[in-house]
Formats: sequence, C-alpha cells, structure tokens
Amino acid sequence: MLGLGSPTHPLPAASYRAWASTYEWRTVYGIPFLYAGPLFTHQLSHVWIDFRGIQDAFMRERGIDYFENSRRATLVQQQYAIRNPGGFAHYGEHCWGLTASDGPGDVTLTVDGIERRFFDYVARAVPDGLDDGTIAPWAVIASLPFAPEIVLPTVADFRRWQVGGVHRYGFKATFNPTFPVRDRGMVGCRPGISGSTRDRSW
Repeated sequence: MLGLGSPTHPLPAASYRAWASTYEWRTVYGIPFLYAGPLFTHQLSHVWIDFRGIQDAFMRERGIDYFENSRRATLVQQQYAIRNPGGFAHYGEHCWGLTASDGPGDVTLTVDGIERRFFDYVARAVPDGLDDGTIAPWAVIASLPFAPEIVLPTVADFRRWQVGGVHRYGFKATFNPTFPVRDRGMVGCRPGISGSTRDRSW
C-alpha cells in the first residue's frame, strides 16, 4: 500500500496484480476464503486500513472484502481447534488461535505415549501448517473486530482457567497445555530455560 501510494516513486499497478496472482482461494470446513495459515496475516493490515467495503479485483470477483475474509479465517481457526486433528490438550470451541509465535522450544518428547515435536518461534498455521499445541491468546483477542461472538467466550474461558498462569498485565503471549511442565498450575507455561535471556511466552 505504501509503495503504490507513494507521491514520488509509486509502484506500477502491475506490481499489485503480480502480488495478487500468488493468492490461494480455498474452502476449509465449508468456509471459502483467501487462505493464509497463521492468524496474524489476516489481522495486522487492518490496523492501518479499514478494509470494510474496499474490494480489489480478486475480492470483487468473489463478492467479499478483506474484512469479511478475516472473519472467515477466524472462524476456520475455531473449527480447526474443535476438530483438533493433532489431539492437543485443551483445543476446542473456546481454545484456539494459531499464528507465528514463540513456543516451548525445539525438542521432541513423548507425551502420554505420543511422540511430539515442539518448536520455538515458527509460523503455526491451520489447517495443514505447523502445530505443536501452542496457542496465542493475543491472536484471539486481535480477532475481536471480525468475530466477537466467538472471541468473547474464548477470552472469558482463558480467564476462567488462567492460561499460562496469573500475570500482572494479563495473558502471556502464548501457552502450550500439551507441553509437559512440572507445575501443572501453570497450564503449559514455563517461566524460561536456563541460560535464556528472555522470558519465554509458553
């Protein structure tokens, strides 16, 4: 958007058409939308642009705008968690939200008889991207403008079972209830790894 709108060195319109040519329209769980796996890709551009009622050629052809597309992507996230193909702990109607985020760390462990690979920072995605059981509450909350009817009950449930423990400023950025920790009261959230210089959000 910045490049196209530059008053001095604007990008040619062909550059936008080239970008849009990479789009992937998919139907997931009966919901058709412009696909991108991590939830943040459907959210962050809306911070600067109100896309309601704005259509480019791609969206005009499909009869929706990018706001509606982000709503559909949010619904797909919830449906993925309800189906829970990986069998992760706590996934469901009120526990969803996969995006690019920190995780427990790059390690393979056997959890409840199942060998699971966990990751550090990766782009977690649905329905067929990386998933290690890591949920990002911020990604759910950032979906509030698009689908409040599923976001508000999810946030209420996060508060009820205090995901990632109790913190002064609210939820931690991510948590992973499948990842084994010594203090089960922390619900899959360890304060850090020995030698780490930052507080890991899981």
